[in-house]
Amino acid sequence: MSGSQGGASKSACHFTRSSSEFYPSQRFLLMETVQHFADGAITKRIIKKGYGTKPKKDSTVSVHYDGYLVEGNTKFDSSRDRKASFEFQLCKGKIISAWETVIPTMEVGEMAEIICSSDQGYGDKGFPPIVPEKASLRYEVELLGTWEPAKAAQQRIDAAAAKKTEGNDFYKKNAYDQALFAYKKGREYIIDLWDCEPEELDQCRQLVIALQVNICACYLKLRQWDNAIEVGENALMRDPSNVKAYYRIAQAYLEKTEFEKGIQCIEAGLQAAPTDPDLKSMLHTLRNREKKWLEDSKNIYAKMIS
Repeated sequence: MSGSQGGASKSACHFTRSSSEFYPSQRFLLMETVQHFADGAITKRIIKKGYGTKPKKDSTVSVHYDGYLVEGNTKFDSSRDRKASFEFQLCKGKIISAWETVIPTMEVGEMAEIICSSDQGYGDKGFPPIVPEKASLRYEVELLGTWEPAKAAQQRIDAAAAKKTEGNDFYKKNAYDQALFAYKKGREYIIDLWDCEPEELDQCRQLVIALQVNICACYLKLRQWDNAIEVGENALMRDPSNVKAYYRIAQAYLEKTEFEKGIQCIEAGLQAAPTDPDLKSMLHTLRNREKKWLEDSKNIYAKMIS
């Protein structure tokens, strides 16, 4: 769970519960290894043992989690419900203190219950409106993977390519929000990658463009026309001959009924790819829609003054 760690003092807060007080799914954990941190303000219980390595300082990790308020056992956040893992870098202040403390002790594949007092969560102020003031929290966190911050360029490119594939799978299932999230994550891995071999740099450039065009496609599906135009234009800055970018920008202008801008976009694309059938088809559609829109506008105006 990302967010502010607050400025609360680190006062101790112990969680001592009998077996009857545990939630049914957690009772079997009593015989498992239990660890306490921050003078008892954080408790970790292993639900499922891991099989891989532990994250190192500054590592980037990928997790799935469910977050609950201890009072009432109310779920307030879940990556599983969003069907998208949560990725972040340790020691960067992007997560609550309890996670910064516990996640480095976990192995890849491990699932753990983390219970913490408010000073190790969102502090006295909470995280309105999701987390109330001075709330103790319980998480079930599964560590899916970890990698070093100083990854070799090819490793970062491979990670971005894997996110692109993940996004494609979501897109095919019409899960456009999840696809958008995956594509953006892939872009983050390589958008600032410059210190690499020439062939890697070209591979990186092509992958960034592909991710940008796919992000544009997601924005179209989500009916976020302005975002689609912005991302598409960014792709064209990197590759002025990208037919998909021209086409998708024009699609957004078509939906916004900004036909002239769409026509200008397609005409620019046809200079780069004069025989492309999709661009020609879109140009025909834009001109026909503009003509019909003008006729409809004239008819409406005529009725208003008749």
